Amino acid sequence: MVEKQLLNLNILVIGGGIAGLATAYSLAAAGHTVTILEAAASPKEVGADVTRILFRWGLASKLEEIAHNDRMLNTYLCRYKNGEILASYAGGDEAAQRYGGLSYLLHRADLHGVLYDLAMPHIIYRGSSRITTINPHEPSAVLDSGESVVADLIIGADGIRSIVRDAFVGGSQQARYTGDSAYRFVLPGDDVNKVPELRSLLERPTVSVWVGPQKHFVAYGIRNQQNLNVAAFVEDADQSAEYSWTSESDTDGMRAQFKGWDPRRSPTTLKYKIMDSQPLKTWVHPSGRVTLVGDACHPMTPYRAQGAAMAIEDAECLGKLFSHITRLEQIPFLLKAYENIRFERATTIQRLSAESGPYYHLPDGPAQQERDDRMRSEMEVRDALAKGEIVPPEVVATVENGRKTRQIEDDAQYKYDMTQVTEKWWAENESAM
Repeated sequence: MVEKQLLNLNILVIGGGIAGLATAYSLAAAGHTVTILEAAASPKEVGADVTRILFRWGLASKLEEIAHNDRMLNTYLCRYKNGEILASYAGGDEAAQRYGGLSYLLHRADLHGVLYDLAMPHIIYRGSSRITTINPHEPSAVLDSGESVVADLIIGADGIRSIVRDAFVGGSQQARYTGDSAYRFVLPGDDVNKVPELRSLLERPTVSVWVGPQKHFVAYGIRNQQNLNVAAFVEDADQSAEYSWTSESDTDGMRAQFKGWDPRRSPTTLKYKIMDSQPLKTWVHPSGRVTLVGDACHPMTPYRAQGAAMAIEDAECLGKLFSHITRLEQIPFLLKAYENIRFERATTIQRLSAESGPYYHLPDGPAQQERDDRMRSEMEVRDALAKGEIVPPEVVATVENGRKTRQIEDDAQYKYDMTQVTEKWWAENESAM
């Protein structure tokens, strides 16, 4: 059998965030010439299940280096008034055994830095390159300097306000404000350890989530448990502020939102509005030469912490598919394959994430009590069975039904192996090329 020669494509990736860097690296590793066009002058990012992909990209030792004390052990869901633990979800060795990968508690900027270092030796990175328009038929991108950059393929990794997406869906698919906002900040460990009530949050790599009416609060240690990362999510009537990842906010304003929850003061608090959009009808322009990745095509709320994970899966899928290309005419076919492989999974996670916010934000009352009782029962029965205690079969059955529902969702999310899925698709569809 004659070995087909891989075609080297000239690919433009618009956006140098996590999605853009991951996509650029994956396609460069597949043998293509990749250029990132990033509006910022220099790289900047603020702010479990994809560790398999990152390990395959050779990042195991790097992740261990920056986060060896940040392997997540458990997630605790707590009552906002008194800190009562309503539910606990296992991480650590138990999750690693079940899902075949480790879960790290990483700062977004650290993940961005790891991907930047990984990609840079293999790609062309052009900062201060703000695009104004896209010609999807040539295809090319026009910069604000007037320069036109031509490529074989353009990939929009430019986020929820994607200019690339607007080139083929226009004003009909604009980003929308969900009604929620988030405050976020990082506290130095030295400051945290001075407060007895907070010290335990850095003793073990766990995620603590306090849920309450119209808001919830998340805290976990990062950078080898030397800092406490905090995100506070609120239903927010303020429609005035623009969407931004880096808008400084009045810390006292945040404290007022959580009066009675007792969050501690931080030196700088950033506030951003949580945006999303309806699922797109297609991720691929009719020209067959432009597609989207990450938040540009499936923006999601942060309530399941899957935005970066889905972007990295997109990148892996594209890299695996385009490792087989031998002719320019195959680009549209491979892009539609990418969309067909990724669309249902990404939009499902998008939906589940959107549904999680209201579930956390239930006002005190019957629905909240039912939720809390269900969580307590599940945890109590699990602990009793682990101790060898006898639990009535009907109680076990009721709890198991609820547990299985969540387990099915978690298994679908964390057992999914993007590499295997893409390779299986290729084995079944290669002849169509």
